[in-house]
Amino acid sequence: MTPRPVLSIAHGTTGLADQCAPSASFPDVFDLAVLTPFLERGWVVVATDYEGLGGPGMHAYMVGESEARGVFDIVRAAQNIEGVGADGPLVVWGHSQGGHAAMHVSQRWQDLAPDLDLVGVAAGAPPSQVDLLSTFLQGSDFQGYILMAAAGLATSYSELDLEAVINVDYHYLQDELENGCTGHIMDLVNPILFSDLLTVPDIFNIPEWKTRLTENDTNQLPNQTPVVILHGDQDEQIPVISSAFLFSQLCGMADHASLERLVYPGATHSSAIVEYFDDLIVWLEARVDSEPAIDQCDS
Repeated sequence: MTPRPVLSIAHGTTGLADQCAPSASFPDVFDLAVLTPFLERGWVVVATDYEGLGGPGMHAYMVGESEARGVFDIVRAAQNIEGVGADGPLVVWGHSQGGHAAMHVSQRWQDLAPDLDLVGVAAGAPPSQVDLLSTFLQGSDFQGYILMAAAGLATSYSELDLEAVINVDYHYLQDELENGCTGHIMDLVNPILFSDLLTVPDIFNIPEWKTRLTENDTNQLPNQTPVVILHGDQDEQIPVISSAFLFSQLCGMADHASLERLVYPGATHSSAIVEYFDDLIVWLEARVDSEPAIDQCDS
């Protein structure tokens, strides 16, 4: 069979519990709207649940290597299905948590999946600058993300003790992480005064936490394949300034591949997907067609 282009989609935050796995509710209207343009082009489209969603253990939320492995492994799974033809050029797209995963895909490709022909990565609203992001989210309608990220890291790294950094009055939240999805977690965590939630003023003051948070940021390694960052300038969850810093940091690294950053005026965290979707299709199609990618670092 003639090899077909492959799009591996990295999904945004759904929660940490097994019932939050996207495959458990597929398909919905959003899925079909997103998939149709690529399917009409004859591409193979695959999407991972990520490690721990729908499988053993807690989801390794915001752990870059784990996310990247999931994005690559679902492609390999498709390649093992006779008649699918998922052996053509690979592109990756993710938004929010998926943007975090997508950036790590671009940075870990040669280590994790040199057997795959990765030709481009699109990262929508990728979380970065984790210290800035943590401060931004504290006291907001999205404060629960901080607890989710801490739990995801703690489940992946044995030296991180989640219970030690959560105030004893809120230890029950650890069980709640597996009792509901993102909305449930936000409902429980957001009303809590952040200074009451943790036992320390700043988790970055704990060396082992700082080390793991930093290494799972998206600003630590150069991209090994062309990347476009897509971000709304009214993003209420991932501040647009964070991707400006990320772009500058990656441009300053030796041996980085082409980088672009596109900002969409008036677009929020979710509405940005609608605003950039046509550009996304054009960009991904250009990578599949082997057109040279623009490197804005040179401009």
